[in-house]
Amino acid sequence: MPSTNPNILVPVEDPKNDNIIVELASIIASPLQGELHLIHVAQKERFDKQAILNDLSFIADNSTQNNVKTSVHVGNSVDIVTEIQSHIKELSCNMIFMAWRAEINSISILASKNLSLTKDLNLDTLIFKERNLKKVKRILVPTGGGPHSILGIQIAYDLAQKWGAEIAILRIARNLNVDNLDPIHKRYCKQLLEDTKVQLDLLNISAAVHIKSAKHVVPAVTEYAKDFDLVVMGASNDWRQEEHLSGSIPDKIASGLECSTLMARSASTAETKLSKVFWEQMIRLNFRPKNKWEAIEQMIDVLIEEEQFPTEKREMVLNAANKRERQASTALGYQTAIPHAPIENLPGIIGSLGICPDGLDFENPTGEKIHFIFLLLTPRENYRNYIPLLAQIANLVRATSFRSALLASQTPSEVTHLLKT
Repeated sequence: MPSTNPNILVPVEDPKNDNIIVELASIIASPLQGELHLIHVAQKERFDKQAILNDLSFIADNSTQNNVKTSVHVGNSVDIVTEIQSHIKELSCNMIFMAWRAEINSISILASKNLSLTKDLNLDTLIFKERNLKKVKRILVPTGGGPHSILGIQIAYDLAQKWGAEIAILRIARNLNVDNLDPIHKRYCKQLLEDTKVQLDLLNISAAVHIKSAKHVVPAVTEYAKDFDLVVMGASNDWRQEEHLSGSIPDKIASGLECSTLMARSASTAETKLSKVFWEQMIRLNFRPKNKWEAIEQMIDVLIEEEQFPTEKREMVLNAANKRERQASTALGYQTAIPHAPIENLPGIIGSLGICPDGLDFENPTGEKIHFIFLLLTPRENYRNYIPLLAQIANLVRATSFRSALLASQTPSEVTHLLKT
């Protein structure tokens, strides 16, 4: 799910019948007590504003979750795009949820006002194409591992939790030689499986992962999706370029599906470098706590010592980090753990790094001793932005040579040098 408090704008084209997108948006907003803002833009000079407000309120009352605050709005403009953009800014929305009513093909996509809405806005965007959506029992999430795919996984997981549906993650291992027994291709499939499982562990999501070898991505996904009721997928990384969606792999997949489709585009974020978070003063060598709870506590104290946040916030931060750790161990394998937590009104991502020469029991299922503890605190307002940072750590610690060099480091400067490589 989006790891910030969702503040979602839902443009409603038909105030009498757009229940489904309001229901979906409400499910997404519910876990973090987000807000929905329903808006209808009337293009005629004369219209019954109160009647439209009543229709919007009726949809809100019958389609939203109990803990989701909902407001209704009516605009009047021939320029729908500008009107909606102004409401996004006025209401400080961080997500927009739109219905896709036309056919999904290159001509209709390029002609759509949806493109103008998403072109200049840096916010999470969900576009839903309904194809007779009824009871959802199985949700498929094709993923390529990028930030848009991460948002898609989170959204699909929330929907599955609400509906009691099965969720499956699909990654396509392209194999142009069509020899699935080739040792290099088999190794590639294994790497994709491991990478995807690490990503799910970092998101604290449990789901089946399927790796399918195929020469071409689009037919492989559309064929695999035939037994599913809903497909949720991330937009391509070039969605914000000139054609945004048209001609991309997600576009071609969506056009070939028989079931309903929900496409997600994550707001762009500047990638934070590890060395900018774990600088010299944030690193503790020869770290020897008694257990993981003491480790988390001491690493939080490092942040206080270095004046990263005030002492009076200590208990609140400690409780947040411990709460996350109790949900599931943040050990990800490769002798590494990444305890993390969202903190209200934190200006940016902060962290500390402890290197344990003796190894530490982090109560992880494998029983592997942990030598490297990366503590991360992130702003609750954009909690999901920590995911690329976690991915950077995961990519580095997979290499035995990197872990050996990190463990052999004798000064914090040597550690930061390794983090920059």
